[in-house]
Amino acid sequence: MRVLVVSNGYPPRGRFGTEFYTKELVRGLSNRGHELFVFHPVRDGSRPRYTVEEIEEEGVPVFLLYNEGDPRKAFEASYRDAPVERAFAEVLERVRPDCVHFLYLVWGLSVGLPEVAQAAGIPSVLTLTDYTLLCHRGQMFDSGLARCGGPQPPEICADCIREPGPFDHPPLKRALVRVLAHGIAAVGGLGRVVTTPDLLAREKAVAKMFGKVSSIIAPTENLRAVFERCGVPRAKLSTLVYAFDELPYEAVRRAGKPHPARIGFFGQFAPHKGCETLVRAFERVEAARGPDDPGVELVLYGSSSAGRHRMYAERVLSKVRSTKIKVGEAFEPDEAPEILSRLTALVAPSEWDENAPLAILQARAAGVPIVASDVPGIAEIVTHGVHGRLFPPGDVLALSDALFAVICGEPERALDPGLPLSYDEHLKRIEELLGSVSTPARPRTD
Repeated sequence: MRVLVVSNGYPPRGRFGTEFYTKELVRGLSNRGHELFVFHPVRDGSRPRYTVEEIEEEGVPVFLLYNEGDPRKAFEASYRDAPVERAFAEVLERVRPDCVHFLYLVWGLSVGLPEVAQAAGIPSVLTLTDYTLLCHRGQMFDSGLARCGGPQPPEICADCIREPGPFDHPPLKRALVRVLAHGIAAVGGLGRVVTTPDLLAREKAVAKMFGKVSSIIAPTENLRAVFERCGVPRAKLSTLVYAFDELPYEAVRRAGKPHPARIGFFGQFAPHKGCETLVRAFERVEAARGPDDPGVELVLYGSSSAGRHRMYAERVLSKVRSTKIKVGEAFEPDEAPEILSRLTALVAPSEWDENAPLAILQARAAGVPIVASDVPGIAEIVTHGVHGRLFPPGDVLALSDALFAVICGEPERALDPGLPLSYDEHLKRIEELLGSVSTPARPRTD
């Protein structure tokens, strides 16, 4: 098959879970004899907007769509962008794939892309990576950083999007932004501030998109259930957890326990990832062990948000007084096995539902104990007492107790290392799904 994969990034242009999985998927399908192509946005502003550049990486043609963020762009451009669709149509004409596999559709892309593919006679499959298609903020956390149980009615969601969060701006600017946003919304939004009709239009565009894709993959049962509740036909939905090549992680399973004990966090420094909860819990553990105990440290591997919550990392880290809490640089996905080999445990203190986080799956592959929030998208892939420990999200005391236990060697290594589903089986199921929807491509015109 000729498969065009559309994602929000592709390493080295992106280090987060979706980008890592995209590369593993492309590499795996390529090794199984398929012809793979990649299309993704580049947001660095290095070329004029909507320029498409074709490069080749490890034998895979990659089409880079330059589309930098711009606060002056209309709200609609965050999810539907006609120039992006035209650029994508040109790539389809050049590649002539048998099918398209979408892993992302907003923020630099467009929910209209499956319709473009359908118009060209090319079927498509969609993998859901978070709640973004249902929630503009992505995690169903409201502006006050509380779970909203959404999606809520459009008028409530519009008000939430307009409201600046506590870590978006300094207090005075935040107050001014709030007054200005709500004032402009009162006169219709002027195409810049989100209103109820804007959210209704977004919902309609997303619903139309669901009708254009042939099949939809949810990596967790929780995500599948939420999208089904929101109107996605059950017949289109299937559940398939992420997987990747475990071979680089197998050596970590045989490694000895690191000394001194080292706790690691992988991810974005953002409120929904629970960084503040982790810092407070670790400081409690350190206080219990005594200031002169050299036997434990916490390393936060990641980076700050450049958009919402841009002030969060600074505010949380500025309160840290411990010399045993360190910030490690974000690393390339292929470096994860080496980083994990130096950890006593990986901590994932997320406070949103999550969706089978790749960092947790990497720790499972490496046999590194996991301390994680007991939220739906984590509890499906972490068994308490087998892969590590689960604790109630946001509970500092419970997290500190769990950290204390793993530091003391309970367990020293995970009891059942490995992924929930093997890489080969995952690729086989993707291959079968893509094959079931594919149609023979028309001859290329070049």
